[in-house]
Amino acid sequence: MIHPVAETLIAYRWQPYVELIEISGLDLGAAGVTLQVRAYPDAPGEPLIHINRNDNPNAEGIAVAFVEQVDGLSTYTLQLRINETSLEALLPYPGNGLEPGRPLELAYDLVIDAAGLPKSRWMTGTFLLVPGANQA
Repeated sequence: MIHPVAETLIAYRWQPYVELIEISGLDLGAAGVTLQVRAYPDAPGEPLIHINRNDNPNAEGIAVAFVEQVDGLSTYTLQLRINETSLEALLPYPGNGLEPGRPLELAYDLVIDAAGLPKSRWMTGTFLLVPGANQA
């Protein structure tokens, strides 16, 4: 069983979210990778954001940025990218009662489905969307 890393991901409104994460010792060559953001863990229905592996670092999704050997293990660096327009769609008001100008706290999971292993949650935690003043 894989125990996921608990990590807060912080995105800033009015700009794309781009994050690099490293995973060592697992062949991600043909692995499926998804990230979903929801209002809270186990929230029913469609996720607020859903990104898949697409291998295009300029498009919304999850791309392999590069692979290197570190101490004899393959280390994959994944780039997570959520477009600015997707984050703008998560305005915190008025539907959820959050006042304008307050950070929006959501939940996410990163799931990897690699050959030889069961589909597993590798990262989980809070997805924090921080408001901003510059909408240019």
